[in-house]
Amino acid sequence: MYEVPTRFYQRLHHPRPRFKTNIENVLGYMAFSIAELDGETESVFKENILSAINDFPGNADLTLKTLNNWRTEITALFSMVSTSDGCNFATDLSKELANTTNLKEFFLRFIATFQYPGGFLKNNEIEKILISDIHFHPLRWLAEFSNSSISKEELYLTDVEFCHCVLNDLRVTRDHENISLTIGRILRNRADEVDYDAAGDTKRYALDILDYCVLAGLMLKDYKGKYFFRDDAREFLAYFKDHAPLFTNYQKEQSLPEIEALRPLWIDFVNDSSKSLLLSFEKEIAKKSHISTDALAFSTKQIGDEGEALTLAHEKIWLSNNGRPDLAKLVSHMPTQFAVGFDVLSRELDATMRHIEVKTTVSQKDFTVNRVHLTPNEWSAAESHRDRYFVYRLQLSDESCSLWIIQDPVGLYKQDRLKMVPRNGADIFFDESCYTQVELLRTHE
Repeated sequence: MYEVPTRFYQRLHHPRPRFKTNIENVLGYMAFSIAELDGETESVFKENILSAINDFPGNADLTLKTLNNWRTEITALFSMVSTSDGCNFATDLSKELANTTNLKEFFLRFIATFQYPGGFLKNNEIEKILISDIHFHPLRWLAEFSNSSISKEELYLTDVEFCHCVLNDLRVTRDHENISLTIGRILRNRADEVDYDAAGDTKRYALDILDYCVLAGLMLKDYKGKYFFRDDAREFLAYFKDHAPLFTNYQKEQSLPEIEALRPLWIDFVNDSSKSLLLSFEKEIAKKSHISTDALAFSTKQIGDEGEALTLAHEKIWLSNNGRPDLAKLVSHMPTQFAVGFDVLSRELDATMRHIEVKTTVSQKDFTVNRVHLTPNEWSAAESHRDRYFVYRLQLSDESCSLWIIQDPVGLYKQDRLKMVPRNGADIFFDESCYTQVELLRTHE
């Protein structure tokens, strides 16, 4: 059984969401609730956010303690709420997730700033890490590992390897030993078929970090529990290795009140530095014309473009299958610069117009949150076109592909069939009575 030498052992941990098995749906749902409470007083925010958590499917019987635990994990671990002058505000992470439901980008921004010490920990835990002189950024280490010279067959990690050989070893987290030494240790253990303590409580924190990388679109997990790096993430990881955001405000000898005073700075750091990192990466690869746009697979634009392309194909196939190939030729994509408030112009079988706004979500598991955000321009177009305006909610996951069609959202709102909350446009909340679920038609390659 492999053990970290005692003098080098210190276990790192972090808060673990009680909703991890359904984390995409929970955070997607909560982003809307937090964004709608932007600027409320702390007391009003707390009351309403607890109510929103209680309303999440399956939570009706949760105790107040559990509801408060959810609230803390959502707001603190994921930096989704900031506090100033007695009021709570939705951070950029919350607003962007509510606006775009881009879960890949959300988790990428989260894991890109996740490090020890970090403001997601209690003050006394931060103090322990500072005393031990630990400064460790898991994704930066993983990025360096992904760019190492070991063979492709060996370029993977298991949760127990990451736990015992990396996360809980001070040679890595404190001393920052040359990564070749850590890799050598891991490979020797594989060659010698060394066992690790694989108890759930032991490896859970390493497992979390690797799973967040999967949610961020950086890694894949196979049926044997091996985590591999995605090919379309390699350019980002290579860039990240040299541009990882580091929070440098924590210093040795800081008192607990001084550590607590840094919490707002941590929230700002997570939100601001993660956003600037992605923008700088996009600018960098835009300069390199030979790099495939697949390197931007996490971006909202890339996901949106994919959804619109699928919708274009769906509409053309549907019209052709129903005897109107002549109309299929007229289906067109509307350039963004035209600002018409919809993405695709299609036709009904009688040749009348169908104005389609595509909302695409990409997730690991099925995303079941019945909420979308329409910009002011989109809501205005919906008012203008009424029953000729459609929202195509396209949900793509590793498990399935779903298309929900909402016709005339303004009319449904005026009939009190869906809820609309003004927020730089409109957040619309709908149930199964408001949409038709159809098969997404695709060409056979």
